[in-house]
Amino acid sequence: MVIQVAFLTVSLIVTLLFFIYGFNHYYLLTAAGRYKSPELPPNPSGQRPGVAIHLPVFNEKYVVHRLIAACARMAEEYGIQRVKIYILDDSDDETADMLNKLVEDYQEKHFRIEVLRRRSRQGFKAGALQLALEKTEEEFIAIFDADFIPAPDFLVLTMPYFIEDERLGIIQSRWTHINQDYNLLTRAIALGIDVHFLIEQAGRYATGCFQNFNGSGGILRKKALCEAGGWQSDTLAEDLDASYRIQLLGYRVLYLREVQSPGEVPPTVPSFKKQQARWACGSLRTAKKLLPILMADRDLGIKKRLEAFIHLTGYMVHPLMFTSFILACLATLLRVDSFRIADILTQFQGGFNSETWRATAARAPEFATWGLVGMLILFCTVAAWIPPVVALKGQALPWSQKFSCVLILFLLGCGISLSNTIEALKALFTNRNWAFKRTPKYAIQHNHNVEEWRNKRYQVSLDFVCFLELVLVCLGVSSIAYALWRSNFGVLLILVPFTSAYALVSTLTILQSRRAGGV
Repeated sequence: MVIQVAFLTVSLIVTLLFFIYGFNHYYLLTAAGRYKSPELPPNPSGQRPGVAIHLPVFNEKYVVHRLIAACARMAEEYGIQRVKIYILDDSDDETADMLNKLVEDYQEKHFRIEVLRRRSRQGFKAGALQLALEKTEEEFIAIFDADFIPAPDFLVLTMPYFIEDERLGIIQSRWTHINQDYNLLTRAIALGIDVHFLIEQAGRYATGCFQNFNGSGGILRKKALCEAGGWQSDTLAEDLDASYRIQLLGYRVLYLREVQSPGEVPPTVPSFKKQQARWACGSLRTAKKLLPILMADRDLGIKKRLEAFIHLTGYMVHPLMFTSFILACLATLLRVDSFRIADILTQFQGGFNSETWRATAARAPEFATWGLVGMLILFCTVAAWIPPVVALKGQALPWSQKFSCVLILFLLGCGISLSNTIEALKALFTNRNWAFKRTPKYAIQHNHNVEEWRNKRYQVSLDFVCFLELVLVCLGVSSIAYALWRSNFGVLLILVPFTSAYALVSTLTILQSRRAGGV
């Protein structure tokens, strides 16, 4: 009895926490429908303030040439003398020599461009950005990661908003995808990014809640960034951290859904896991750093503080998912069958008499609680599926491909719950400055050869987490078999999807991992 109560209590707590994040999906989905892109302000004087373009680079031999070419076209469109391009190069491979040659070529064409290098990678991306910030004289800073290809009119379409509003601190554009159609995995990952930009970012902007700079495809007012303390390397999510600190000073963030910044999405599960692990650890470290300040500021209002809490702790969904799976497995194997339809039906096999009614009435609170848990789980499950379906509406894909995208995205989200739980624990319970693990970029845009990435450098090596995922697969299969043997069919709704997800992620991790450094 005690163990049943314990399982019921923990399950109810986990489900209620899930409900908070699930309800937020509905809230932002509704709010996103009210989003309206502000009209481009008139600029009768033709004013064009100076802009510095910061390009953080670390071993990006496959993509730097197209990045610099795109930024050069953008500088020409805006005014070549009003733009200074800084390449923040921490590379320790042949990328450095490639950059030296590229910069020399563009300087001969009269572009204002230079490379900034450091003696060490201290602070990683944040450290490189801070060095560039200290050397920048321009009033505004545009930032693009190495795998992005900004449009030529990016500055022309964004800078007038800064001229019109002196309290505008950041402009964030919508990320789009260079290699979305490369394989089924890239389509699913691109869909997940679309959910963030089409629903979450749009919804938070429409409701006046805190926004975040996504680290690329945006522009910051240098004054606002400096007043907020510049780039800080203590979170691994310097973009999220800085954007919140800037808004706490009263500056606004403008999200422009119609202004697009094409970038590359990871084409393999190992690279995707690495990206998500960094985002999970970084966002939760930012939450640990800033939430005490945010929650204590009553001037922000309850709605704004609550949405900030959900936003910054969003990756806690993965520990909750992992916990749900472990609870389901343990409850099955330990025979904690607190609510089985088969048991209820067995009680009434002899007819509806006073004894069966009394037995059922005695367990009514337990049945009611499990019923509530079931309804909340259904609510949260539906909430997780609706945003991707809505984000797919505008894409001209057959229903079979749309279904495949949503299904793979769902399995990926469940399958990385273990690795992201480990990152969450690192973020919340350690103060160590963890290494910034970059996401490899391969400059792969077309699906002529779906294995093209294998012949490139910067591969992701196999790690211990994959072994743990295989352990979870074995645990899940054993629990499913035992549940079937005991006719405990309800728990299969949790066991089957999660076991399938861990099996998919662990298998692809093994198949797509390579020795670090590649060929």
